[in-house]
Amino acid sequence: MPERAARLRRRCLAAAALLSAAFLPGCLYATGGVRTFEIRSEAMPADFEAPAPVADLGAPGPSPVEITYAGDTARIVFKRRDVQRTRAFVTADPETGYALCLRSGKAYALLVFQRRVFEPGISQVADDAAILRRDSETAICRRRSDWTAA
Repeated sequence: MPERAARLRRRCLAAAALLSAAFLPGCLYATGGVRTFEIRSEAMPADFEAPAPVADLGAPGPSPVEITYAGDTARIVFKRRDVQRTRAFVTADPETGYALCLRSGKAYALLVFQRRVFEPGISQVADDAAILRRDSETAICRRRSDWTAA
């Protein structure tokens, strides 16, 4: 009988501990410690450069085939990490090409299509897109603010 009472007491204490832990403020860590966090705001630095505006509404956007191509290329370039692309072309000039920015974390790439692609299934012969990764080449991407999942 004393064993049964001891077991019941242990179960009641465990239930009370779990119930009280559910109402603790802050984050409860595996060690049992509770930590609360402060929120503070800081002024923007004087040399802060405002992000580039979202692309013009009249600017041409990438076709569904180009979006798929950019996503597949980005997954290969950034080794299957989470990738984002710009919503519109960074440059859309038939002379220099149609460029989309790609990023994963702090790594950037510029994907330049020599011509617009609308039909699915790009052959290796027709695949003349360039991937630029140097800091000087991707500087235009660092100021963008119109990112979406690739």
